[in-house]
Amino acid sequence: MFLAFGILLFLAVFAALAAFRTHRSGAGARLLQRRLQGLGRGGGEGKQIHAVRDLRYSSIPVLDEALRRLNLGQRLELLLYQAGVSMRAGALVAYIAGAGLAGYLATLMLTQRMGPALIGMAAAAPLPYLYVKYRKHQRMKAFAEEFPDALDLLVSALRAGLSFAAAMQIVAEESPEPVRGEFAVVVEEQSLGLDFRETMVNLTRRVDSLDLRFFITAVILQRDTGGNLAEILENTSRLIRDRFRVLGDIKTFTAQGRLTGGILLCLPLSISAFMFIMTPAYFKPMMESDTGRSALWFAAFLQLLGALVIRKIVNIRV
Repeated sequence: MFLAFGILLFLAVFAALAAFRTHRSGAGARLLQRRLQGLGRGGGEGKQIHAVRDLRYSSIPVLDEALRRLNLGQRLELLLYQAGVSMRAGALVAYIAGAGLAGYLATLMLTQRMGPALIGMAAAAPLPYLYVKYRKHQRMKAFAEEFPDALDLLVSALRAGLSFAAAMQIVAEESPEPVRGEFAVVVEEQSLGLDFRETMVNLTRRVDSLDLRFFITAVILQRDTGGNLAEILENTSRLIRDRFRVLGDIKTFTAQGRLTGGILLCLPLSISAFMFIMTPAYFKPMMESDTGRSALWFAAFLQLLGALVIRKIVNIRV
């Protein structure tokens, strides 16, 4: 019964989404056709054109309103921007809901039980969000690796006699991504008349990097108190490189702990899989009896707890 209900629910959601997408694409095509016909007849002459930025978190009004009320839309939009993913917050929520539904249906078909199906849904739903977090981590890591070279380029431009704005323009043109894109946004904001301090604050909001905060603090203090900006930025670049060196040493010293954590996490799982494949009759009571299932869930909880403790020990911040 649960399987039939799950299949019907999946088909209903799929049909609703397909109908909605068809309606949206048809409405967009009709609107485009009316505009083209108006231009062909010359009906657009003399009319004022207004450029309006689309600030919606989702094209679905109900979802957009919910994201605004829960104050989640802005945070999800920032996360997607930091990850370099071109989608709206509503699309990410839809992917999360779809992954949860897929996990529920897959587990329900395999186990024919509601409890494991709910656990499968809870396990699969965060996967799109975790993927975006992973993309953000990779992008911020790439920014941190390229940032010292960008500071060296900035220092060279300042010592060549260029202004700070011109030096920022050179960094925005010559540096690799994602440094180039973020500095290009800063240059564009300054060219549009935005205050210098505000552009720097906006940069710290867009880029989650401690090294960038060092740089912006040094630049703002130099503009307020004076001093040799090129020398200050050179010292900041040296500080960032020393920090990377210390981080490398910490990874070397904690490699044994991380390897131990990985072995302790994989060893019980691999032994259980080996016993289940080689001697299924011996391992079968653990899967079928209530006591065995309870023991497996408790073991999984202890495994997760141990992994978190080891991660906390070896994760040293500098």
